[in-house]
Amino acid sequence: MQEEGLEVLTARTADHYGALIHHLSLIRNKRCLMAYVYNRADIIRDLAWKVGLLHELPREIQEKFSDSEEQYFKDHSKSLKSYMSQLSLNVNVDMVPPKDPYIKVRVLEDLGSGIILSDKSANFARHSMHFLKRTDAEQYIARGLMEELTS
Repeated sequence: MQEEGLEVLTARTADHYGALIHHLSLIRNKRCLMAYVYNRADIIRDLAWKVGLLHELPREIQEKFSDSEEQYFKDHSKSLKSYMSQLSLNVNVDMVPPKDPYIKVRVLEDLGSGIILSDKSANFARHSMHFLKRTDAEQYIARGLMEELTS
């Protein structure tokens, strides 16, 4: 427009408006993609807290992650574990103190024998019931291997 001697403010052509619409649509698409990525990262962070900072995710969840999302989960879990070890504090437990430190659980999948918990070792056969410390059972409940039985 400047080469032809036209003033930019008065000589808006269809090309100008087409370029403007294209540019605005690119900005909108970028915002949508950034919101999607942020939402996925938020889900991954929540999953790290729910699953209990395990080294390995359940197979059906791993299949839905991309390579970068799996790496993000591992890095996030590693950072939280490092933080907890520096403080000698487990921040992955309930924020509200439980009424009773022990809970009754039922094993949903066979875990085998020789699993050592903080105060005992037991055989966790399928459908067996146990009275465990809440902190010991939470990681298995989060993974779907046990369920809490309420009276």
